[in-house]
Amino acid sequence: MADGPGAWERVRTWPQHVLPQKTLTALATRLSASRRRWIRGPLVGGFRRMFPVDLAEARVPEGGFESFDAFFTRALRPGARPMPEDPGALACPCDGTLSQCGPISDGRIVQAKGRDFTVSELLAGDPRAADYEGGRFLTVYLAPHDYHRVHAPVDGRLVSEIRVPGRLFSVSAATGRVIDRLYARNERMVALFETDEGPIAVIMVAAMLVAGIETTWDPHGERRPGRRVRRLDPDPAPRLARGEELGRFHWGSTVVLLAGPGHRAWRSGLVPGRTMRLGEPLT
Repeated sequence: MADGPGAWERVRTWPQHVLPQKTLTALATRLSASRRRWIRGPLVGGFRRMFPVDLAEARVPEGGFESFDAFFTRALRPGARPMPEDPGALACPCDGTLSQCGPISDGRIVQAKGRDFTVSELLAGDPRAADYEGGRFLTVYLAPHDYHRVHAPVDGRLVSEIRVPGRLFSVSAATGRVIDRLYARNERMVALFETDEGPIAVIMVAAMLVAGIETTWDPHGERRPGRRVRRLDPDPAPRLARGEELGRFHWGSTVVLLAGPGHRAWRSGLVPGRTMRLGEPLT
């Protein structure tokens, strides 16, 4: 791993501070949802030329995808991502690349070398942040070509959803090395679960052009947080089985997984830069 951000990385990141992040994201959302063939076709075709999209594992509707957004949030074929054989193992909640993982100590999470932030910041000051002290975190970056649905890492009961407003910086590795507290500054959806082994949090972090986050328990709800932190404590609280879809990115970003101290330690071999697959055992 590099010692820190270089001058060129800082220069490349600087425009993100002045770009109209939310205006560009709103425009991208409108274009991606369009069902007009002359918009949908070039977007999907151009995207597939730019990125190594694998549709062999996807469920492709008869007649093709109705919009770029439908293509981007495509489902997998049944059985494409089996869950761990060990019923007690935590499963990776998504496809992507491992950015960081490790212990939660003094309430802090590592973002990149020399940069960290607090669990409390990530959870928008929720007092349940203290429940993760002594536990572990894992951060997975979803590249544009990855599968962009997120699944439950363990059987659990949703106790709270928190929608947090913020910036829409890119969440690339280069940006993570330059911008402090990146995941605690961007828009995000926090899902807090109770499980037999203790608390679990799944945080879906938005980014520029990547701000739509949909959940399965509120599929028609607002995908953006608005101007203020918004909390939802559903009653009755939905239960999700391990591997069940939790939500999806309308354009994709990063997932941060927090596990309380009652859960097993991460297994060996989880190192930054490793390709991760939904359902891969983490413990």
